[in-house]
Amino acid sequence: MKYCINHPDKKAYSVCHGCGKDYCESCLVAGKEFYYCKNPECQKLLRMESAPAVLPDNVKCPNCGTELIPTKEEKKERKIHCPECETMIDFNYDPPKAFNKENYVEFLSSLNQGDIALIKSILNDGGIDFYTTGENFLSLDPLIVPAVFYVNEKQVLDAKELLKDFKLNIFGLSGNI
Repeated sequence: MKYCINHPDKKAYSVCHGCGKDYCESCLVAGKEFYYCKNPECQKLLRMESAPAVLPDNVKCPNCGTELIPTKEEKKERKIHCPECETMIDFNYDPPKAFNKENYVEFLSSLNQGDIALIKSILNDGGIDFYTTGENFLSLDPLIVPAVFYVNEKQVLDAKELLKDFKLNIFGLSGNI
């Protein structure tokens, strides 16, 4: 028989899906599918589980009130860049968390859509907070306006480490040929 990590005299009701520890019923919060303890990191997971899977077609920037129309990628990631006030809004938080552009630094740029997709995937998998600009213009002005990646200033070294072996391609061809 397992007992609550906070209350050794109470039987464990379930395991927290976030941290994997045993808790009694009073120490857990029920999500849609799982239970979570009251640890802030586990509560973040609960909010993500409870939040809609994708954003609606129109959202408002919590910083300046501008009506934004997120791309499919932004809807899925629940992160939007507001071009009006240059704020990155993360809708994975409740209420949405706004990051000012002062918190982000230009990290790299690319004209290659394949590279852009791979870089986004690597940064997402690494838990890096970032946003891009110019990505949607590549279909309108190919080879003129690059997509620029901006990374949270606190995670620049982590992002560099994740991409240290990544070789940017030019025009879909490897620069190593």
